[in-house]
Amino acid sequence: MTTNIPEILLLCMDKDFITAFNDALEKSWPDHDPAKLKISPIHERLNSLPEGTTFDLIVSPANSYARLDGAFDHAISMTFSPRKDYNALTRAAQTVLYEKWRGFAPPGSCTLVEFPDDLNQNRYDCGWVAICPTMREPADVRWDKEIVYECIWSLLCQVEGYNRAAEGKGRIERILMTPLAVGVGKVSKERWAMQTVLALRQFVDAVERPARWRHLEWKDIDKDYTEVPVLRIYSGETSVKVITYFQVFHELRGYCAPIVLL
Repeated sequence: MTTNIPEILLLCMDKDFITAFNDALEKSWPDHDPAKLKISPIHERLNSLPEGTTFDLIVSPANSYARLDGAFDHAISMTFSPRKDYNALTRAAQTVLYEKWRGFAPPGSCTLVEFPDDLNQNRYDCGWVAICPTMREPADVRWDKEIVYECIWSLLCQVEGYNRAAEGKGRIERILMTPLAVGVGKVSKERWAMQTVLALRQFVDAVERPARWRHLEWKDIDKDYTEVPVLRIYSGETSVKVITYFQVFHELRGYCAPIVLL
């Protein structure tokens, strides 16, 4: 039933993010089955991927206006736009965003943008970019407690839905993405990893158990919701641990230390 969920190439320039992801996978999804969802971490940059690496779609952790001109979005434009037309992919993305969102895609959403014909010829065989805004404009988004989870869920919904409708033609079989909101957004690698793994795990569960997810009761909703790791408690300079909504009340009982977002 998970055949419409694409393989994920997880591009990490810093090995620490791969470690954080593997730790989160072991903790939150110990029975992960690669046959249901294959995830392949890669310690490289976009411009130094191994020869022969291909993918159908690349994820832009964009701003809400699809300006592909900063951080990893800059790398995307440099890689896929013509040398003499740096803004070609930005224009294509903004055209789609205007039709769907009137130019502003809310953070946490996902919009699939097919490459124009003149951008389709590239060494990665990539023909799509997914606009997944983690922020309205470049800014610290640690206040937005579930933004990573929301972006991953929206991405999977859009791609899996597209593949269901594609009926074998032009499917999106492999996507490439980086850690979300960890640069300008300042989300920690631990929070990014935990929310990413949780979204992946719960999405696979939603596909495999439609009877549950079509008719969610409040007890089911509360169970899923309270798993999302959002906070870190600090006592002076010492970090205690990542906690979930459910654990907040237990950790803070009689505890007056300040709480800050990861």
